[in-house]
Amino acid sequence: MLADGPTAAGRHLVIEDPDGDHRLWLRAAPRAPVAIVLPLDDDFELRLGAAARLFRRLRGLNGGPMPPRLAVTRFQRLRLTLLLNVFDHLGGGASKREIARDLIYPGLEPASAAEWKASAERRRTQRLCDEAKAMVAAGYRRLLRGR
Repeated sequence: MLADGPTAAGRHLVIEDPDGDHRLWLRAAPRAPVAIVLPLDDDFELRLGAAARLFRRLRGLNGGPMPPRLAVTRFQRLRLTLLLNVFDHLGGGASKREIARDLIYPGLEPASAAEWKASAERRRTQRLCDEAKAMVAAGYRRLLRGR
């Protein structure tokens, strides 16, 4: 068990697994055997695979590989981390120029306002800011579904 913490919404658990940790939310402390409820929707097979991994892990075995749709590459993980950092900086009041200097182009030399306005660095920073906002607004749901 990597983490076990109560929250206002229930109890959150993180169960360690070499092939990918399991994150669970329990509405209340179980007083009876726990059930896994899987809605019959477009994501049923994905959820079924995750439930089977959890069941194997709870029996003391490795859960097995993550479903391919949920496996995140190193590049994807780095990009998602960057986007979350960009979003956090935006929320903290940082300018796009500060975001570029601190996160995207560390050590970026100061440029005049005109040079910055015409730069490829400014355009890329703007695209990343837009992508970060879109991901937080709704795109994270696609991530959770492996899309």
